[in-house]
Amino acid sequence: MMRNKDKSCRGLHPARLIWAGLFWNVDYVWALALFFLFGCSWTQKEAVIPEIRDIDIVVKGIEIDTLYLEREYFSGVGFFAMGSDTLFFVDQIFASIHVYDHLGRFSGSFLGKGEGPENQNNIHGFSPYANEGNHLVLDNFELVQFDGSFKKTDKWPLEWEYSDSYSEMLNRPSGKMLGLYEVNWMGNGANTNFELFGTPGTEEVLIPITMTHPLLNGYLSEEYYEEVSILGRYSLKSKRVVQGIGLRSKEYLSNKFVPNFDFFQFETVGDSIFVSFAIDPLIHVFDREGRLLMLFGSDGTNMKKDYPKTNTIEDALDRYALDLEMAGYFDHLYVEPQSGMVFRSYFQNGRLDQTSRLQIYDRFKLIGDLEVPGRFRVIGKAGDFYYADGIVDEENDKLAIYRFKLKH
Repeated sequence: MMRNKDKSCRGLHPARLIWAGLFWNVDYVWALALFFLFGCSWTQKEAVIPEIRDIDIVVKGIEIDTLYLEREYFSGVGFFAMGSDTLFFVDQIFASIHVYDHLGRFSGSFLGKGEGPENQNNIHGFSPYANEGNHLVLDNFELVQFDGSFKKTDKWPLEWEYSDSYSEMLNRPSGKMLGLYEVNWMGNGANTNFELFGTPGTEEVLIPITMTHPLLNGYLSEEYYEEVSILGRYSLKSKRVVQGIGLRSKEYLSNKFVPNFDFFQFETVGDSIFVSFAIDPLIHVFDREGRLLMLFGSDGTNMKKDYPKTNTIEDALDRYALDLEMAGYFDHLYVEPQSGMVFRSYFQNGRLDQTSRLQIYDRFKLIGDLEVPGRFRVIGKAGDFYYADGIVDEENDKLAIYRFKLKH
């Protein structure tokens, strides 16, 4: 199946796909074979976007261990992250980070609220060892860097580069007006993903962004889904978001309107960006300029997709929690950097499901779709084990991470 786009076919040049990192661990012949399979002609005025829905279920099961973790204090609100075989639990109420080795052994607690060089007041997102061995934290108003011992070493304000006047932005809003955007926070209990992107000396940080203008928003406006960007390119050099890139899935215009399901997860692979939208079985792959390169994926097993529609902003806001309980959706995305394996979790009926399911893709092909615990977000790999976030249960005083292997 193909999708046509009104843009140059050059975005799909095979060499571009290879260097973009789409065909990691795949030889050149395989890449060219895929390219010729889709038969893109470089004289075409319209690009042809490859769409892959291949299925070959070779993963038959999963072996899961639960590692219960020690901690000094615990609010029950937060998320897990992983880097360099090290596990981190980010407590978002206390703004503290608890560190463990890959066996779950406690190493220490760091940060916490305060104004000192070893403090942090808000943590929406955390990326360990992201910048030359330094940790990055996404705050309310800035991007903060800590060294390996969690001492603050640098920070960058979250500002936007724009020249549009207040009157223009108020009366004639468009998706190109960076002054109308804000960071698209995931909310407590989830890691607002952001990723360092680019080569040394030209680094940018990709940040999820959104817009809530009275005339241009996900509640009432078709134009919102056609022109409002999903990611902002933040320049560490200019200390500003300099460009918005990437557009939402067309599934949103086929379901007018389901703003409570207007969220996504993304991962970077080389120069490419993988995006999974809540209501779309197809994972979108963009280049660093936000041009769509390809789509791949399969629908969830017995997934309830009768998404409740809303007609007013007030109705949508009042129904947010309830809507997420009434339909299934894709919840989390992770790409394992060494193998290129893609893991995507989803709820079949809604967020109150006692279990969720995990899709596994290899070379864009679905090779597994397995039942897993309700909160199960793959975050990394150490040795032969993958790791997933996890149990965060204040009521029963339990904090645990899952360690698992796939059974072929």
